[in-house]
Amino acid sequence: MGFFGKLFGGKPSSSSAKQPKPAPARNNTSSDSASDSEGPQSAFRGQHFEGLGDVWTAFFPGGSQEFVGMLQQLFPQCRPAGPVMQRKDGSSVILYTTPPSGGLSIHSNIVTRAGSGEAEFVGGYPVMESRPTPCVIEQAHIWSNNISGVVAARAQSNGAMLNFFLNGFFQHVPQLQFGSPAVFHVSALALSMEKQKQTEFSPEEGTEAYEALRRAFLVDNPDKTVADFVPPVVSSHGHGMLIPTQVVAAWIYQVPVLAVEKVEFMGRGFRRIETRLAGVGDNAVFGTLYVAEHILKGYEPQVGDDVTGTLWLQAGMEAPEGASSDQQGPLM
Repeated sequence: MGFFGKLFGGKPSSSSAKQPKPAPARNNTSSDSASDSEGPQSAFRGQHFEGLGDVWTAFFPGGSQEFVGMLQQLFPQCRPAGPVMQRKDGSSVILYTTPPSGGLSIHSNIVTRAGSGEAEFVGGYPVMESRPTPCVIEQAHIWSNNISGVVAARAQSNGAMLNFFLNGFFQHVPQLQFGSPAVFHVSALALSMEKQKQTEFSPEEGTEAYEALRRAFLVDNPDKTVADFVPPVVSSHGHGMLIPTQVVAAWIYQVPVLAVEKVEFMGRGFRRIETRLAGVGDNAVFGTLYVAEHILKGYEPQVGDDVTGTLWLQAGMEAPEGASSDQQGPLM
């Protein structure tokens, strides 16, 4: 399956392939799959990929199979939440949520058809609570199931670019107006985690960073020579850093542990870590990073540690007040 199959165990989005299409408009459902010559440059980092295989593996030791095995146990606990999307074919999409525990819950997308008495499960995902982050929406991309999707947004506090899976995407399409402000509750699930032992480094001679620093040193110190230059020590301790991978919403990270708490969900242990996801100081993007005990492999995060690995970024978005429970879906 290559990188995509290994990371998410799903399928590439059909919109990733180049195909003729009209010039994109800045509406709330356009795709970013056009080439640079066909439309605006994508605000997404990486390629779209539809599937959450490794997300479930990071959430439950048994992965998606364990989740599917729990479905009958979960549904009696679930309750519908938010607007229902009525589709043109007469079916309805309903979001069901489990009661939260430790800041964690599970969302399931259910499709029902009027008069049939049947319901079809079309996907579920873990949901994690976090603090609000004011952003400006840059772009949105809906998956081929016309239910789920991802958002590209820029944090207002420091301009950090965030690509994340949006919980209840189909319920929020009317709000996803490009260029408009929005508040997202950004959180992350660690797909891997270990303590970052090395947080100080100096640029190596011959690198662009080294040469730029040396030139600046000589300009600032005209009485000095090249031999006097000593590269400074740079520290990443306490900084939140997200590096994009080949897949949208999956990031390589290094973040500080500001607070940590043991929580439990569905009989499984997790650590809830308050952190800076991007940036440093008060202007950083603050969020909550969850990691399951089986991912820690014996490591116990401590306040003051910097941790690193790969994470899945997601966010919640509050539905507007007065949203109708029988909202007509604009996606079909």
